[in-house]
Amino acid sequence: MKFILYIIFLIIPIYVIGQNVPRIDILKIRLDSLATSLPGLNNAIDSKITLNEIELGNYITAISNINQINLVVSPELNNYVIRNNFSNINLSQLLLYLCNEYDLTIDILENILTIRPLEENELLQQYKPVVNYYPTIQNIDIDIKNNELYTIFKLITNKTAKNLLFAPGMENLKLTAYIKNTPFDAAMEKLAYANQLNLTVTDDDFYVFEEIKNKVSVSGSGYGSALKKSINFKVLDSTKRLLMVDFKETSIKSIINEISHVLKLNFFIASPLDQAGNITFKTDKIYFDDLLVKIFETRESSNIDKLPNQSNTSSNSASNTSQKSVYTFKKEGDVYYYGTADQLSVRQVELIMLNYRSVNLMSDPELLTETNNIRDNFNTAGQNFRNQLPTGFNNPNVRPQELNNNNLTNHHNNENQRTILDIIPTEVKSNLDFTVDPERNSIYVTGSSAKITAFKSFIKNIDKSIPVIIIEVMIVEAQTSNTLETGVSWGIGNEPVTTQGNLFPTTDLTLGAETINRIISGFSSTSVFNFGKVIPNFYATIKAMETNGDLKIKSTPKLATLNGHKASFSNGQTSYYAIVQRNIIGTDNPQTSEIRNYFPVDAKLGLDIMPYVTGNNQVLLEINVIQSSFGQRIAEDAPPDINSRNFSSIVRMQDQDIAVLGGLEENFTNNSGSGVPFLARIPLIKFLFSQRVREGRKSKLTVFIKPTIIY
Repeated sequence: MKFILYIIFLIIPIYVIGQNVPRIDILKIRLDSLATSLPGLNNAIDSKITLNEIELGNYITAISNINQINLVVSPELNNYVIRNNFSNINLSQLLLYLCNEYDLTIDILENILTIRPLEENELLQQYKPVVNYYPTIQNIDIDIKNNELYTIFKLITNKTAKNLLFAPGMENLKLTAYIKNTPFDAAMEKLAYANQLNLTVTDDDFYVFEEIKNKVSVSGSGYGSALKKSINFKVLDSTKRLLMVDFKETSIKSIINEISHVLKLNFFIASPLDQAGNITFKTDKIYFDDLLVKIFETRESSNIDKLPNQSNTSSNSASNTSQKSVYTFKKEGDVYYYGTADQLSVRQVELIMLNYRSVNLMSDPELLTETNNIRDNFNTAGQNFRNQLPTGFNNPNVRPQELNNNNLTNHHNNENQRTILDIIPTEVKSNLDFTVDPERNSIYVTGSSAKITAFKSFIKNIDKSIPVIIIEVMIVEAQTSNTLETGVSWGIGNEPVTTQGNLFPTTDLTLGAETINRIISGFSSTSVFNFGKVIPNFYATIKAMETNGDLKIKSTPKLATLNGHKASFSNGQTSYYAIVQRNIIGTDNPQTSEIRNYFPVDAKLGLDIMPYVTGNNQVLLEINVIQSSFGQRIAEDAPPDINSRNFSSIVRMQDQDIAVLGGLEENFTNNSGSGVPFLARIPLIKFLFSQRVREGRKSKLTVFIKPTIIY
């Protein structure tokens, strides 16, 4: 049996050395093998024993005596004090715990066990290195403690397929580091720093480690001396090129070179970046392309005032840079180009298409002052009349009518020339060239990549869906009228009059002389008086009429317009008047020519609404309403009188609220009469000697407006 145990103990060290098994696992195998000959190793520890400031050596001696184990305790173990209480474990498990906790080992000679502290060379040889690599994100875990450099570098190279080199004589250096889930390049930098080594990455991606000749304490500021890397950044995601940066007056040249190298980017430098300047910038998360935009944001030209209270997250201290050498970049595919802004290789042409807005600013369908000013009808007509004069009006070379048409055409042309570029600040457009393509609703931009990126960002912010406002309008006009005519009129005509007229429901009767004589004869036959007869041309008119009217007109137009654009509605009538032009031709035998022209004049009901949608979906409305109607003419060919009512208002309302606009009211009253003096005032008989007319009219206009916002 003893022979078999010796064979096992000889085989176990050879096996564990080959398999690189941890020290505690080796001790466990040995103790498990002895348990057959020393059953006391499997005895449970009495949990009633309370440990309070007991020397470790004395405690192990007492436990071994109780379990009848031949255990020799090194005197050095009395330097340790144990305070733990154990339960539900056996002696073998307790010994393994103490060996692991206090760096102890157990020597075995047949049935005699010796427990002692590990020697220094044994401690250095025991730690198992751990290296894990995650190729998808290129992160690495490193857990090493006093392991040889050659062994660790070989293990890292096998795991990552990245080449690590070291100078001759460094293969036996002891390395210690604990790094968890860190990008590979950053992990190598920290490994070099923690072990006071210099790291240099060659152009062909070899990581070269060298010893520092004059080593400094790790606790000091040795980070800069341990690393040759001159900028501070961290790759958060190499696939998305996401970085964490902390630059302090760092040269742009070194930033581009080192980050491009770490991310393995393709780049072309058209002009050396030595004069590109320095930059100070710190952020926890930024993409590489966005970082380049921030780096190459140039100062505004000297003729553009800088906005007040403007704060920059980055400062470009290119004090040594000539104002003529403005550096920029562009990206084509996976290649980055760097150089000065005037170099063609770094200039970029890009097509920016608008999704929601038009590149040409849309004008209103008609102007408010042109549609609702009644006097313009007369001014236009008078202008047209003067246009026919031989000398023209104001300009003898151009007919004024053509001049008006030209002005109108120029007005529309000017409107068409206004584009969305007119509302973009000058600072955003500086150093860029633009071409507007209305057919594709796009803008062609030429310039540096950084400026184009800033311009695209601004366009993206203003290229939003513009609200459409549906405006439902109800226009109600109520008219009432009343006319009363009463009285009797007497007269003598040029010829005899035949009795005719209406008796019911209105009385408008004309009596001839024959009828009147029969009435007079009737009175004479019943009276002692003889009233005689009237002449044949005599007549009498009797009126007793009353008319009433009640008229209601309702119009319900529905308008739609974009936010900030006017919607118009009008409904009216056109009348004409004549202007006669007489020209005398010749002097010896003058002849007169006459030209008669008819010109229009309008009376209408007009409505103009300008809507604005606020940020909280309220609606501001500028409203202008006009109502006009024709009156009397002073002559047959003269222009008619125009009665007009006009009001303007600005209201604020919620979406789908209803605004009521009223008060456009017109009242007309006429009370007139004529008759024989004195007799027209005598009661009862005054109706035989007078005529009276009482007339009244009332008109009222009310407008209901309901806006609805849609997107």
